[in-house]
Amino acid sequence: MERIMTISQVSAKIDLRLNKGASGDYDNLWPYQKEEAFNKAVNEWVRRQKHGKNITQEGDEETDMRVDDLQVLLKTDTLSTKNKGLFNQTEKLPLDYLYFKRLTPIVSKANCEKIKIKSYLKEEANVDNYITMPSFSFEETFHTIINNRAHVYHNEDFTIDKVELTYYKKPKSYSFKKLSTIVEFKDDVCDLIVDEACKIIASDLESLNQQALAKQREEENN
Repeated sequence: MERIMTISQVSAKIDLRLNKGASGDYDNLWPYQKEEAFNKAVNEWVRRQKHGKNITQEGDEETDMRVDDLQVLLKTDTLSTKNKGLFNQTEKLPLDYLYFKRLTPIVSKANCEKIKIKSYLKEEANVDNYITMPSFSFEETFHTIINNRAHVYHNEDFTIDKVELTYYKKPKSYSFKKLSTIVEFKDDVCDLIVDEACKIIASDLESLNQQALAKQREEENN
């Protein structure tokens, strides 16, 4: 689906849903109020979809709809690594990193070079339980994430050349001074985020009726 909703349209929708369009009253919203609410709504919506904290309790890839909603934020980067004994430590995670999705080591052993193998995310507390897991023959290993770096274990069975990290990037932050900017999400998702922004603004203005209506729209459509 083509993404065609602009910040100008988002601003107008917020005004319309809060009954502020051309009203001329003292409660007319300043652009900075809508900007803060919309950007906060974007972040809260993304977090809920990733963690399954939505009305249907669906995580980020549990249904085709969630895949479609969030795929615009997926990104893959290549990270260099340094050998630290039993594992390789990657460089710092990308600055736009938000949530983990997948890590794929590219490894070599003897005459077999640059082979992609599976790697499973494990808890740092359980490293000792999995230390014998890395295997070039079975093409699998495990990794942990600590201090904004990944530790990819090889247990001296193979050499790790680099890793490919797939992750959810941070969503864009939108300025309501740049009205022609196109929102990166699909239009139906934009409408849900606008409802969330209206709920935030209505709460700030103590408009209980508008807050309840926005909350209802958000829950029914999420």
